Amino acid sequence: MSKKVKKELTEEEQIDNQILELIMKKKGVKTAHDVSKTLNSMYGKVIQRLLDAEFDEFMEYEKGSHADKKDSNRRNGSTSKGKKVKTDNGEITIVPPRDRDGKFEPQIVKKRQKVLEGFDNLVISMYARGNSLEDIKETIREIYSIELSEETLSNMTKSVSEEVEKWQNRKLEKCYPFMYVDCIYCSVKEDLRSIKKAIYVVLGIDSKGIKDVLGIWIETTETASKWCEIFEELKSRGVEDIFFISMDGLTGLSEAIERVYPQAISQRCIVHIVRNIYGILPKKDVKEVIGDFKKIYTASNLSHAKLEYETFKKKYKDNKKLMKKIEDNINWVMQIFEYPPMIRKLIYTTNAIESLNAGLRKVTKGKGSFINETALIKVLYLRIQNLKKKWSKQIKSWKQVQNELFGVFEERFIKYIEK
Repeated sequence: MSKKVKKELTEEEQIDNQILELIMKKKGVKTAHDVSKTLNSMYGKVIQRLLDAEFDEFMEYEKGSHADKKDSNRRNGSTSKGKKVKTDNGEITIVPPRDRDGKFEPQIVKKRQKVLEGFDNLVISMYARGNSLEDIKETIREIYSIELSEETLSNMTKSVSEEVEKWQNRKLEKCYPFMYVDCIYCSVKEDLRSIKKAIYVVLGIDSKGIKDVLGIWIETTETASKWCEIFEELKSRGVEDIFFISMDGLTGLSEAIERVYPQAISQRCIVHIVRNIYGILPKKDVKEVIGDFKKIYTASNLSHAKLEYETFKKKYKDNKKLMKKIEDNINWVMQIFEYPPMIRKLIYTTNAIESLNAGLRKVTKGKGSFINETALIKVLYLRIQNLKKKWSKQIKSWKQVQNELFGVFEERFIKYIEK
């Protein structure tokens, strides 16, 4: 029989085992609470060691050294009282070192910082999901046995508000060949009532093929006039040109786009049109009618699309309600065939922004009413930043799309491509 070969531990694993053995030998460690208390004590000592090391590096000479110093600044002991800092493992006490000139700015635990990183993310997450400061304070007290003042909690959430403001007012790219606009709804408390609010979302694909959320805005309801304001804002933030804007069927939206970006091509989402057709059909007819309509908008070219449309009209000419709906929207369908296949694929549906909206709903659905619009916009912003981590690369087949854009828009597109 072969003997089992004992696996050699890495240096890191050996150190972990040594720490584990020391904890197990410590007197009084019998429960999970005892373990947590011991680990938190060690955590405080590690933070202190790192703080001291940071100070040594800043001063550029070791404690007690009699060698010549680079300047007149000297060590000046430490704070007279230990500084209590909240962490998600409990409360620790550290003793920050001082220099005579007061120039030392520690990074691991900053001056006036009372809560270490990690805890603030928890607070922000709870607040953004609609919890009041009082609710957060009580939850943290119950779980972590730590008292945080409402002032401290408020200061934590302010940092996100500042980030949101910078993000919402940042300069944008000069050109977005493709843009998608849509609204979702979420409940917000207002005057002790819960009110559904419209969240305006704009998603763009820039000239390099990278997706980005250009902004989010909150209003009582969706209107063309508000969209017009948003487009004016985008222009003030640097957006000079948009080639295609894919949208739903909101009345007046195309006109609002045209007022601000007269060269932009508005494209009604074909999937939205299909959904509207669903709503007027008996269930027994849905599959056949939608299947026949799909033959129109998935045709290989405009000629084939027109032939399929003629066939559709002959087959359903007696269904006046259906044909009225089709006739009202057929120009939107035929319009997509004016452009090459890859462009057509990007403009015929708003799936790109609907996928984004599905991601946003995951952090709003089932959360009840948000305490105010500020709390709502914070959680949406944080969610967008998380989703954007997957958008660092160009969209699929962008080189082909780019070639088609060259063919259709020529100089209008070329001037926005980096040399």
